[in-house]
Amino acid sequence: MHLFTWYDVELDLKRNRELWPKSWNRVDVYNNEIVINVDAKNNTESENESALKKIFANCYHDGYVQREFDKSRMDVIYEEGEEEDRMIPVRTPLFRDIYVRNENETKSAQLPIPIIAFHSYKGGVGRTLSLISLAKEISGMYEDKKRLLIIDADVEAPGLTWMLDKEQENAPISYLDLLSLMHFHDINDELAENVAKLMRKSNLVIETERLEIEQYFLPVYRKKEQMMNIFSNTERVIDIQDNKYVITEFLSMLGSALKADLVLVDLRAGITEFSAPFLFDSRVQKYFISSTSLQSIKGTQQVLEEIHEREALGLQKARVLLTMIPPEMEEQTIQRLEDRLAESIEKELDADVMSLRENYLLRVGFDSSLISLGNFEEICSVLRGRKLSDVMRGIAENLFEQEEPEDSSELSIQEIKGTLDRLSAVAESEITAEGNSSSNMLSTTSIREIVKDYKDTIPQIVVLGAKGSGKTYIYKQLAEKKTWEDFVCLVDKHAEKSSQETLIVPLLSTVSVRYINKIVQGCIQYTSDVLKDTDMGFHTVHENYDMLVELLQKGVQPAEWGKIWQRLMAQMIKGNFTNLEELDGYLEEKKKKIVFLVDGLEDLYTDIQDKAQESWKDAVRSLCRNVINILRNLKFGNIGIIIFARKDMVEETIGMNFEQFKNQYSRYELKWTPTEALRLALWIASQANAAFGKNIDILKSTREALEERLELLWGKKLGNRDSREAVSSRWIIGVLSDFTGQLQARDIVRFLKFAADASLEGKLNYRDRYLTPSGIRKAIPECSKGKFKEIKEEMKTIYKILKKFEDMDEENKRLPLTLDKISLTGEEIARLESQGYMAILEKKYYLPEIIRFALGFTYEKGARPKVLSLLAK
Repeated sequence: MHLFTWYDVELDLKRNRELWPKSWNRVDVYNNEIVINVDAKNNTESENESALKKIFANCYHDGYVQREFDKSRMDVIYEEGEEEDRMIPVRTPLFRDIYVRNENETKSAQLPIPIIAFHSYKGGVGRTLSLISLAKEISGMYEDKKRLLIIDADVEAPGLTWMLDKEQENAPISYLDLLSLMHFHDINDELAENVAKLMRKSNLVIETERLEIEQYFLPVYRKKEQMMNIFSNTERVIDIQDNKYVITEFLSMLGSALKADLVLVDLRAGITEFSAPFLFDSRVQKYFISSTSLQSIKGTQQVLEEIHEREALGLQKARVLLTMIPPEMEEQTIQRLEDRLAESIEKELDADVMSLRENYLLRVGFDSSLISLGNFEEICSVLRGRKLSDVMRGIAENLFEQEEPEDSSELSIQEIKGTLDRLSAVAESEITAEGNSSSNMLSTTSIREIVKDYKDTIPQIVVLGAKGSGKTYIYKQLAEKKTWEDFVCLVDKHAEKSSQETLIVPLLSTVSVRYINKIVQGCIQYTSDVLKDTDMGFHTVHENYDMLVELLQKGVQPAEWGKIWQRLMAQMIKGNFTNLEELDGYLEEKKKKIVFLVDGLEDLYTDIQDKAQESWKDAVRSLCRNVINILRNLKFGNIGIIIFARKDMVEETIGMNFEQFKNQYSRYELKWTPTEALRLALWIASQANAAFGKNIDILKSTREALEERLELLWGKKLGNRDSREAVSSRWIIGVLSDFTGQLQARDIVRFLKFAADASLEGKLNYRDRYLTPSGIRKAIPECSKGKFKEIKEEMKTIYKILKKFEDMDEENKRLPLTLDKISLTGEEIARLESQGYMAILEKKYYLPEIIRFALGFTYEKGARPKVLSLLAK
């Protein structure tokens, strides 16, 4: 049952307007009849009957509609009309016109000055507080350089007006007065200027840390009686004016007349026509405030959905603040709430928009000090140092940037091209820095920790790292320096070189890197020359590798591996040593120390048959545990070792005690945190253009300082500074990371290479940066292909699982996936999760960007920002 009154009949006719015959001019509905004005020349009875049956189904009978509730009959009457009788729906920004879609638009292209409207579905969630906080941050940041017009438009439950009650007792004009003026006057510049003359006397004072700043303020009422008898409401104003967007446009005109830079409006809560003109104007920036309560979430979601359905790009500039988040609320619960709030906004995002949820979905935790507040002055005082203020400060920083004068020192096209050419060349040489002849080195935190801890002693450690994290890169630098002391001085420019020489001796190296062999030979030759009475063969390292492969294929008892490794190390120095004790004593006589280098253990794994892989685990376990313990217990302590090993392989080898093992060496683990990744990007950029390294200590700078300097490379945002696009640094780090938050040096360097090349190939439209947003976007698929190729070559077990995704039918390659679309075992899913190549949320499965492109997956509408935000956390 849905036809209770004549009004429900009218709604059905409006809802189904597309079913009207073309000959119908208009329809008027009364209590007991429906009058249809028709073009008699083109109207037929059959089309009338057909349309009414489709609209009312069983409620339509021969010539009348019967209401279901009281069985009342409404006769259908046809009257002849002319073309001028035709009723063309006019779209208005009101909830009541729910069935009018994009017809006869009356609004202008832009507002004279921007409007930000604050709305909430229910009261008490921090809407007015959020507006005050933003106004305070703007006042503190820009002082008297930016003027605000603050409007209290909550006509049923004023907040700002009551907070300022005493100050507004003699207000010259109110918002209700303004609605009356719009109701009975033509809207023009003269009216705006006359109102502005009154408004210049109406101010509120915001106390910042330095100054008291005056801002224009329009209260709801001059006297409380105005609220009790509101004649000129928003509906009447809109009905009488030809321009249906008169309210927002006139308030913006008023702000312009006052020479204000921004209008802030506090709206009425809920689904109400008092707020509708602001909500349904796509030019108005809308800030929706919601607590975590079900009522607030569902109501806000409903408002967002309605705006999305009715107003093209109506949410393009919207932000949602999730407030009053209890400290005990789990992250997954918060994410579920955010999913609901973000759904409508993300439907409007173009697939190419490089945005993160943090651009439009902000969190504010519960703060008991903001629950019971007093007057305006007290609120401004309490806000200092609160999380809400931090959020609003971030918004305030970018509000007016588009109006700032352009930098006089914009980059020339010639300079941009030259830097991009050099950046591409430098990045290409560093893509596999361990595999080229470059001697450049960035001293990351891990390297500096090793040097700091072993500046005066020899290292006996395991350096763990994911593939591409730079293990072979450091191995190469060590071998190139030939002594530990020279390596220490390379990393620590202030270190004093020790008088005792510690020789670097490669024991095992990767077989897949081109330049390593020559460097290893030079290192071995140096050790042989220093020790003089030994004869170290150039090909000893390769002989070691071949011998280990042979032993692994034959099969060796686990207990034997300790002796094998000792024999291998002792025989590296061709002096007929049978064990490490003898070698230790020999080095004591020579007043020398040595540090063995081990890399390429994963090569052994891939070069042996499956049946020998258990033996490989025994070999690695013995080297990383037993051999290091033996070295630590030698009498003279002249032998050290640095073992570079893939973290995932060592974890598989050590088993359940891996955490304890890892903790011993956690300080040296090669982890590329976002800060380290940005450090690497700036270091490479500085080799292409010295300006990037000017007046900044790249090795010691904070993440904020690195991001600020890198704005010269890739801009503050992936678009104009005032765009909806994501902050460049966070977006780039996000798309290059996996779901564990890890990214690899190789991916950063590769990104810079591809982004530089793609920027050179496209239009250099941005003169404040070198890499263009389109170049950055085009680089990611290439990075993904490179990543997947490495997984295929270096992580065969993971590759076999991911290959199943690559082989899926194209129509099923849409994210997120559901379990029925995935032909993986529970163990395979767990393995991908542990490696960061899959995330599961709400029983939906996601892939990180760094492999999504290579596997050929696209997104369902609106899914991408969620994934990017997960990656960027």
